[in-house]
Amino acid sequence: MAFAARAEERAQTVEVTALAIQLRERLVSDPTGGPSEGWMLLGQTYQRMGRASDAVEAFEVVAERKDATSATFSMLAEAVVVANDGVVIPKAKSAIDRALELDRSNPAATYFKSLYHLQREEARKAYDLLVSRLDQEEAYVPWMETYTLQINRIAAAADLPIADLPRGPASQLGPNAADVVAASEMSDADRAEFIRSMVSRLAERLEDEPEDLDGWIRLANAYTVLQEQDRAIEAYRKAEALLEHQPTNDPRRAAVRDALERLGG
Repeated sequence: MAFAARAEERAQTVEVTALAIQLRERLVSDPTGGPSEGWMLLGQTYQRMGRASDAVEAFEVVAERKDATSATFSMLAEAVVVANDGVVIPKAKSAIDRALELDRSNPAATYFKSLYHLQREEARKAYDLLVSRLDQEEAYVPWMETYTLQINRIAAAADLPIADLPRGPASQLGPNAADVVAASEMSDADRAEFIRSMVSRLAERLEDEPEDLDGWIRLANAYTVLQEQDRAIEAYRKAEALLEHQPTNDPRRAAVRDALERLGG
């Protein structure tokens, strides 16, 4: 990274840290306890800064209030999971359950509950939970990318049916289930050429559309399948940067983080 870019990044880090300190001081000194919106913002800021334990404390303030929402608890659950190296401990499970009690359709809470089952070696429960939630949607929404990737990882390991993704903006050039079946019937050489041609088209499109978050996730997953680790890490890093501008309860955050950990990125 160029020195100027590093200097700018350091300056931004210092600025965000200072703003977080100021925000916390105002909230703590507020005789009414501080508005819930302020504590949620502080928690999300800590998440972006990589301070998961501090994020947990901020979200817990709101979780104890009557105005806590399903999103409050799913954000708390994610922060607890991150603070515990990706493990869904009982504290996170309680937050997940409360999030789903308030809103059964919360995709982030559903994703983390699936992760809980997966860590208990209950692959079928994890798989069925994700598939059931995915089937509830009639139209494409971005978090479906993350769900589909996770479903198909579980499917590959547990010999379960793969899932297809409804065609949306980020999936127009990627393979769907029919493509995978077609590829399986080709010779090794033809299959390799087929897969690489689709990956190349996607990579070329992302050069013109670098803000396509789900496109980078799809490309990273494709490179992972092709065992091109460096390229997969690079693509996941692109997605990770774009996720900084997304809600902290976006399930794609956990999926990208887990993928980078597996790849050693």
